[in-house]
Amino acid sequence: MDELILKNVRVWGKGDAVDVIVRDGRIANVIPPSPLSKGGKSTDEDFAGRVLLPGFVESHCHLDKTMSLGSNGLENTSGTLLEAVERWYPSKIKRDKEDFKDRARQGLNQAIAKGTTALRSHIDMDSSKGLEVLEVMQELKEEFRNKIFLELVALGMPGTSEGDALMTEALENGIDIVGGCPHITPDPVACMKSALDLAERFGKHVDLHMDEDENPAVLDLKDLAQMVRARGLQGRVTADHCCSLSVQPKHVQEKVIAQVAEANINIISLPAVNLMLQGHTEPMTRGLVPIKKLLEQNVTVAVGSDNVRDVFQPMGNYDLLWQANLAIHAAHLTSPAQRRTALDLITTQPAKILGLQHYGLDVGCQADMVILEAYDVETAFAMMAPRLRVYKAGRLVYRQEIKEEHFS
Repeated sequence: MDELILKNVRVWGKGDAVDVIVRDGRIANVIPPSPLSKGGKSTDEDFAGRVLLPGFVESHCHLDKTMSLGSNGLENTSGTLLEAVERWYPSKIKRDKEDFKDRARQGLNQAIAKGTTALRSHIDMDSSKGLEVLEVMQELKEEFRNKIFLELVALGMPGTSEGDALMTEALENGIDIVGGCPHITPDPVACMKSALDLAERFGKHVDLHMDEDENPAVLDLKDLAQMVRARGLQGRVTADHCCSLSVQPKHVQEKVIAQVAEANINIISLPAVNLMLQGHTEPMTRGLVPIKKLLEQNVTVAVGSDNVRDVFQPMGNYDLLWQANLAIHAAHLTSPAQRRTALDLITTQPAKILGLQHYGLDVGCQADMVILEAYDVETAFAMMAPRLRVYKAGRLVYRQEIKEEHFS
């Protein structure tokens, strides 16, 4: 029986420092610190009261695009979504499978080093190239299975004959989630209908890029909420971005949020990318979905990294603590309670969206954990504290040496 003891850690939400005992990949006990504790095969050192958090959960990224900035001259000079799309499409067609795999492997390793233990990635499925990339990602899923849980979304064009065919083939080849981007298709309603049809046919969940636009007339989210309720698919659908919700009149915004809550649609905010790609109109907008108002209506909300070092977000990274910090600033999560809630946006909330079982730091939970170079969560947020240890099911997957700082 493998045993791990994390001595003298401060468990998120538990108060005083404790010893956390892990056996066979699960949290077996949480006890007061004891100098007499003897560990098993993998016993770690005394962490002197440093913070222990559950492993971070990446709810939205794009491993097929990651780390591609600058390669073959790939840049986005205007910083707009339109130019990013126009430049990425011809670039991806020319890339081979090893290029996709090498860059995605870099992204996964960075995510793990930043404390992420589960990750959902969208994979373009708008051309046959997507099926090649799916094969690569499934190989990486196996390669990394003991380090990070990886879930894949088919980001295709449902609602068109070619798009439906590609999506069907991807689902038959084992992709996990039905995806799409209704607002850039000729018929958004047909796109959403087809995505829901495919999900019901294959027994899958749905995760759609929605309303990534600052035009108030673009508001497909309300139609999606109606469809989800009518089909009884509450809790099985996620909507990402939803930027145009932020530019609606107050009464419209409140009505749509109520509809989203009734349909139990999950919402994922992408602070870094939406602040980068939106706001190019006059007057300038923030382009960020109204996180506080959604949380007030008990909508499940998460934040994700989205694009990392590519034409959509040249300054991105896989540090979810940074994304949560950014959300605190951009969404005005300023009160103590709201700042604490921001940690939920990268842990418990996305874990719910991904359907992770036995997630958390209670006895019996899977030991997906991260130890930070901080003695309280507030400091960890403010300083984006270094990740000292990352564990997946009790297995050490990342280690950084603890260094004492000296100033003269």
